[in-house]
Amino acid sequence: MVDEFLKKENLRIIPFREKKMYIVDNHQYALLVWAREVLKRGMPGVLVSIDYHPDTNPPFWLHAYQKAMAIDPEREEKLFSLFQKKILEAVNPLELETLADKMPLMRNDEHINTAMELGYLIDYHMINCMEKHCYATGKHYLVTEEKFGTLNDEMFCAAEFDLSIFNGRESLPLILDIDLDYFMKRENFNAVPNEMTVFRELLEKAVLITCARSATYFEYLKTENFAIEECENALIALIKELIE
Repeated sequence: MVDEFLKKENLRIIPFREKKMYIVDNHQYALLVWAREVLKRGMPGVLVSIDYHPDTNPPFWLHAYQKAMAIDPEREEKLFSLFQKKILEAVNPLELETLADKMPLMRNDEHINTAMELGYLIDYHMINCMEKHCYATGKHYLVTEEKFGTLNDEMFCAAEFDLSIFNGRESLPLILDIDLDYFMKRENFNAVPNEMTVFRELLEKAVLITCARSATYFEYLKTENFAIEECENALIALIKELIE
């Protein structure tokens, strides 16, 4: 069932030396790739995600909220918790088929905290252009407007993202995740390798790279006539230039 879902997501697998990048249409389906890698390695991962949006809503938030509101708006909070809990309890983190079965109920901004709840991730670092959420787990980094779409060291520095966060955690698998809607124009991929040392190190540390096309958001956010296929291939070319 997992492979069937990924096939429907137009999965594209790009090899980079000893690691691979998995590209899917909708961001939430990257969770299936993360889960499979984590189960193979037998330990939870640490996620670094680069996205226009924070994508850290609670697990199955929209489905549970809409169902609760439809039944009784006055008891929404209690019913929401019950419906959310029921879905999560139906997922056995060790059996990917049970997760795949519930994927149709998941939105494209709920996968990160679902991965935390199910134990596939032990921590996450969310680099985005919209909000700097303060949750009990995970950490958000806000990209400044003049740096939107860039991957150079100045962006990471302005967002206060520092590679020292991995000190003492080198044994944990790092998953690097990228959403194409972060990129708005061709010049975002102009590579000056000695100005991309942070991104290059993330690529080298990562055991796995995932990418979401998020076509609707990409088309809305882009600032020039820039096809999503062109963006996808430009990212692949940039990664190859930096790590191969």
